[in-house]
Amino acid sequence: MNKLYIVRHGKTDWNIKGLVQGSTDISLNEDGIKETKELANNIDLSKIDICICSPLKRTRETADILAENKIPIIYDDLIIERSFGDLEGKTIDFDLIAKQWDYKLNYSDNNIESIKDCLMRAEKFLNKLRKEYNNKNILIISHGSLLKALHFNLIGYNKDTDFLSFNPKNTTLYEYDLN
Repeated sequence: MNKLYIVRHGKTDWNIKGLVQGSTDISLNEDGIKETKELANNIDLSKIDICICSPLKRTRETADILAENKIPIIYDDLIIERSFGDLEGKTIDFDLIAKQWDYKLNYSDNNIESIKDCLMRAEKFLNKLRKEYNNKNILIISHGSLLKALHFNLIGYNKDTDFLSFNPKNTTLYEYDLN
């Protein structure tokens, strides 16, 4: 059985300002670096075989701090953040968030990656892990929406699932079994 240790990247200036990041390539801010270093003190790298990371700056910077050059880091485009299209860089619209996470609506206006596409991408990534990294414990560094999609792929979901019930926090470690 594989263990997955999943972490959302450290904070960025856009997190603090309440701006939609999506696939825009933003670096960590000082708080994000500090919080990531604090998390690094609480992760036992001897239990982790490999780190798989989104290729965006904020996740790469987080992975570099957490892996401490002790475990290999592999970058995978499958776990890049969900694209929020024309909304990236704009203030978060909380009414629109509900639409973006409504499975039945499958909202994709404004060039947003739909929830079904994001969930399928997360499922494809998990299947890749099962095939290529059997019996490995894996640290995954990714983004809020993609981690939400991984979470629901791991615990199960249906058309009535409340996808807003799980909101991964920056620099928080979540642990799962990958069956």
